[in-house]
Amino acid sequence: MLSAALVWAVVASGQAASTEMPRPPACGVAPASGTAAAERCLGDDQLRTAEALPKQSAQRNRQLEAAAEHYRRAASLATSGDAAAQALEALTKVYDAQHLDQPRQVETALRELIAQLPNDLRPVFRLAKQLEDEGLIDAAEDTLLSARRQQPDGVDPYRMLAQFYARRATALSRLAQQQTPAPATGNPGERDENGVYRVGGPIPSPSRLDVARYPPEAAAAGIQGNVQAEIVVNEAGLVSEAKVVRSIPMLDEAALQAVRNWRFEPAFVDGRAVPVRMVVTVNFTTR
Repeated sequence: MLSAALVWAVVASGQAASTEMPRPPACGVAPASGTAAAERCLGDDQLRTAEALPKQSAQRNRQLEAAAEHYRRAASLATSGDAAAQALEALTKVYDAQHLDQPRQVETALRELIAQLPNDLRPVFRLAKQLEDEGLIDAAEDTLLSARRQQPDGVDPYRMLAQFYARRATALSRLAQQQTPAPATGNPGERDENGVYRVGGPIPSPSRLDVARYPPEAAAAGIQGNVQAEIVVNEAGLVSEAKVVRSIPMLDEAALQAVRNWRFEPAFVDGRAVPVRMVVTVNFTTR
């Protein structure tokens, strides 16, 4: 009985030394070959391998292209809408700017995803942003308008449209500002022809109080950012002039109302209060 036990131990130890336990597949339990799940698993493996390689390398791109092929087959083999949607979602990632950077392929995958999820507007919003990023402004607007028509009583389509129009208005305002010659300005610490000193050098920025009131319609639309205004603070510490120099259209008026109500410690030159000109930033954030 002892010899039999020794023989068993030797055999067992030899098997342990010569045989490795099979590793589980990276995506979990091995799916049946030739199925959507198998193709998606292969795509996931290729994508993980690609992401471990240096960006812009030929090998990385080959791995990403292989992943895209597997995800495409997974979508075509899928027997449920959810399975197809998961494969298409993965496909949008492979083609995004951090991977293959093929925006038209992202657009195609998103359109297919929309077809798989007809009641879900999130892929529609993503498609609209994709089109906007490609500079296809009219197509992006039409896509958002179609979402509004699909859910006329929903809040999200209106919010996304508001944000879209705010981005467009901001971009156009900044373009107009760039095309307008900048007014001549004095050097920091010097006085202009109107007797107004520019903040800088020996003249520090006056301290201010109060905060801007966030317009409720802009907050509801999720519009946020920084508006810059050039102001003149007079000898009494009051804002006597204010104009927007960096615009977010839905926030400009609120920014001007805020800075006109700000109070400052007067600036002094040679012991005498003087008016000063400076640029201030009004921050609007939903956080």
